[in-house]
Amino acid sequence: MPIAARRLAVSTVAVCVLVLTVQGVWIRHGMETSWVDATVNAKVVAALGEHPLLLAVLVWPGELVPFIAMAAALVAISVPLAATVTELVLKPLIGGTAWGNPFPSGHVTNVVAVATALTVLLARAPRRLRLALAFTAFLLAGATAIGVIGAQMHHFSDTVGGAAVGIGTVLLTALILDLLFTAHGGGSSGRDGQAQGP
Repeated sequence: MPIAARRLAVSTVAVCVLVLTVQGVWIRHGMETSWVDATVNAKVVAALGEHPLLLAVLVWPGELVPFIAMAAALVAISVPLAATVTELVLKPLIGGTAWGNPFPSGHVTNVVAVATALTVLLARAPRRLRLALAFTAFLLAGATAIGVIGAQMHHFSDTVGGAAVGIGTVLLTALILDLLFTAHGGGSSGRDGQAQGP
């Protein structure tokens, strides 16, 4: 991972942890929704509530089977780890609401983790290709977030939390692997952060 990318990854992980902490405390103290949730959810449900087929298409990438297929094709550690953190750690830890255990959204965790993993894996790809694929992946993730809100499966804040878990887990895993790789002489970086050698 280039040096500039490492710095950005560390900062992004810190923001993700902050987002999850604030939202977790909020929900843990019995405050299931906020005015932001109420506003965003109402608009999305009003726009998409009458389109069940579209909602099914939007929600589909976050479902278990397509998620596993995408995750297996991209990365074997960070993406499943993000799903595990969401389902087995954060949801039970933060506690239930009238909706069950919606925070953070597992659907959004899954697709955002895949999108982030794809972006990390393409760090050294040609710029246009990298931007096009990353944009498409995050567009799909955003569509899934809108879908789960429109289908009334999640609040807006649940999707933000899911995105934070997906991004934070993948970037943290990438940073750890990168540090282990460079510590064992697996590569060296030049002034521009690009690997040296043939």
